[in-house]
Amino acid sequence: MQTSPIRNSNYDVGDVCILSIAERLNMFMEKLFITFAHMIRTIPGIFLFSLLLLASCGNETKIKTGETAEDSLTYTAAPELKAINDEILANPKNPDLYQKRAKYYLDNKSFDQGLADMNRALSLDSTKAEYYLTLSDLHFSVNNSGEAKKALEKCVSLDSKNVDGLLKLAELYLYVRKNDKSIEYINQALKIDQYNSKAYFMKGMNYKDLRDTAKAISSMQTAVEQDQQYYNAYMQLGILCAAQKNKLAVDYYKNAIKLQPKSSEAWYALGKYYQDVQDWNNAIGTYTTLISFDNNKNAFYNLGVIHLVALKKYNKALEFFTGAINIDPKYTEAYYGRGLCYQDMNEGKKAIAEFQTCLSLDPEFTPAKTALGLK
Repeated sequence: MQTSPIRNSNYDVGDVCILSIAERLNMFMEKLFITFAHMIRTIPGIFLFSLLLLASCGNETKIKTGETAEDSLTYTAAPELKAINDEILANPKNPDLYQKRAKYYLDNKSFDQGLADMNRALSLDSTKAEYYLTLSDLHFSVNNSGEAKKALEKCVSLDSKNVDGLLKLAELYLYVRKNDKSIEYINQALKIDQYNSKAYFMKGMNYKDLRDTAKAISSMQTAVEQDQQYYNAYMQLGILCAAQKNKLAVDYYKNAIKLQPKSSEAWYALGKYYQDVQDWNNAIGTYTTLISFDNNKNAFYNLGVIHLVALKKYNKALEFFTGAINIDPKYTEAYYGRGLCYQDMNEGKKAIAEFQTCLSLDPEFTPAKTALGLK
């Protein structure tokens, strides 16, 4: 009997800021609405509109040259941002405030505005290493690793014992797969802070990338020894052990679940481990728990695989494959799984229909072509 492929999860920069066009328009419209009733008594409507529009355009220039801040910072919908704007209005020469707002923009994914603020902060004070850390985070967020690297190198040149800067450089070199350089920066950080859990975690990721599983596991274990709440380290330990079919994977995944009880990632990984070692009951129980709080199509699919291949319960397998299809109507493998169910149930016409659906979704789906006798 043909079996369906088992789907794996992928674990493995004026004195004030330059506001966006959208923000300026929003502020303009709000002021127009508020002041219109009063001003209409003395200024004709069309002239008022033109005056306000010119004022708005003028403010844009003033923002860039640092001539005024009030019009751009008074109105905002977000209380947290308004509070920072008010601080800047009161103290427009304080670079820390621009960094503070840049961090707000970073958290809210307004990266261009964040970069503008950090450039302003650095124009006021270019001697603070921490400013370059924030700048690097913003550059990372827009996939500009070259500028991020420059910012981080400036950071550690200003403060050679800046552990965050060293580890971010290590992360950058890990990202571009220059593992030796990454490990070099990690070791520098550990000389400063030998108990830094993130450093051990990143060293483990480097060793994982280098396919040195023993060292990767050792580093990850040290990471959780330093921080027993390190969810990502437990997950990586689970993944590393699962790849070896090592039952310690169960303990690591369960520790991750204790930290994040509704982690679909962790529940799925645990179920997949049980499935890979053919512990069908625990696999079914784990996947069933997962789909009770998350419509995870791959969990439905793998439940279908287990009932089809291992348990020969075709109706139950059909139910799970259909559940996967209901979540993702273009789930080719799930249609193929249904086709295999019908095939084994001697319902040839239904099986053929499912295999043909596979090819309508993916004309090069080899298992379905084979099932239909096509080359």
